[in-house]
Amino acid sequence: MEQRERTHYEKKAIASFMVDGKRQLTPTLMFNLMQEVAVNHADLLGVGWNFLHKVNQFWALSRMDVEILRMPEWQEQVEIFTWPKKANFLVQPRDYQIETLDGEVLVRSTSNWVILDDNGKPQQLSAYEDNLGIQEGLHSIEAPASRLRTGVPCENPVFKPVVYSNIDMNRHANNSAYVTWVMDSFDNEFHDTHRLSFLAINYLQQTHADDRYVVMKQETAPDDFLCSIYSEKNLVEVCRVRTVWK
Repeated sequence: MEQRERTHYEKKAIASFMVDGKRQLTPTLMFNLMQEVAVNHADLLGVGWNFLHKVNQFWALSRMDVEILRMPEWQEQVEIFTWPKKANFLVQPRDYQIETLDGEVLVRSTSNWVILDDNGKPQQLSAYEDNLGIQEGLHSIEAPASRLRTGVPCENPVFKPVVYSNIDMNRHANNSAYVTWVMDSFDNEFHDTHRLSFLAINYLQQTHADDRYVVMKQETAPDDFLCSIYSEKNLVEVCRVRTVWK
């Protein structure tokens, strides 16, 4: 990547447990890898989990857009780049790019993060602005992460439990768990014949270990799906996802 000195990047090898039946990186593990690189970068900047935990705060992902040109494959080595962009009061944009070691761009992404306290209240970023490592004018995706304005109605829901493997160290469902739930709403035959090319996700509320969820899905255009994830508690929509396939 050009201007790599302005970014944080880590080299990753795509292991067998990260791939699907086509030996390609799964969307869930892609999210996990990007999230881990961002967590490591925040630690290096001095505003990571350990620092915020001392003041009863934590980073939370609110939106993310991902453009997939080609999924990394089993045994391929890639570099994952990330950098924060200019914050606006409560929201810290952060971009990502996944490339081969030869510089082929595989994945582009942009995201919005906020700092929440233990009660879920957003915190102003001005107190941390000297440590955010903001890069002006450097974009993987220049447009802001998408706001998905409409959802899918919750009709005849069949709820599933939030399970142990979904929970992160903040005791909420991990960001990538929602991706897993959406990917699992498409059957194996669909995955065999389609390739994910774009995903936009909006996190609306947190989900916890004692909750149950359902994915509602609607095809809004050919191979373009809108999904809403609902919590059984008060039938609240907790996440909204758009996926585009080829």
